[in-house]
Amino acid sequence: MKRTIILTIASCCLLLTACNSSSVGIIGGADGPTQVYVNKSNENNDYEKYLTEHYVDESKLPILDINLEKRFISDDRVLIMEDSVENELELTIYEFYHDMTSGSFEKMKDVIEDDSLLAAIENEEKNFKDGIYYSKICIDDLELLEKDDLKDIAKKNKQAISERLNNLGISEFGIVEVETELKHNDKSLSLAPQVGDGEVTRYYLIGKKTDKYKIFEVYWEDFLLD
Repeated sequence: MKRTIILTIASCCLLLTACNSSSVGIIGGADGPTQVYVNKSNENNDYEKYLTEHYVDESKLPILDINLEKRFISDDRVLIMEDSVENELELTIYEFYHDMTSGSFEKMKDVIEDDSLLAAIENEEKNFKDGIYYSKICIDDLELLEKDDLKDIAKKNKQAISERLNNLGISEFGIVEVETELKHNDKSLSLAPQVGDGEVTRYYLIGKKTDKYKIFEVYWEDFLLD
């Protein structure tokens, strides 16, 4: 009996070593516990499959016929648009920056579908009322990522996106990359010396909810792998 137990333990160790890329579950059996292995690669494939199947098909998006303001001025603030807008997702982000420049925070909050992002916008609104804001925003590049770009997203972000959108039942999503040049006003710079002017890249996760595109998350420069 003792010899049988030792051999069983040894076999389990060998299996665990061979299956270091798998997760292990235990279920009860008539002759004792039975080990069940679930390969993690299948889990990863599920994330990849979800992202691929639900990513927006840019070729099927309506072509927009709009005349954007290349230079929008509101009081002592200016928004400069150096790129064009090709679809509704890109338009959502352009209007987001447009509303930021004009101080239309209710419109900004209306497209936010995330509590932490909403809190950040409300804090920005408070700063705006205190005279702390961007004096200049220049959008150098505004582009909906292609489906093929999904392979360059960091693994942790792929998992977070697929789980979140799947749980919320979002059937269509896209990611818009925005490259901007930001300039803070004098009060902003004087109160926050660690904040400086410069180039900033952001990635906006946009999902379609009740026939309207909403912003679910904003990612920074390390969103895509080098």
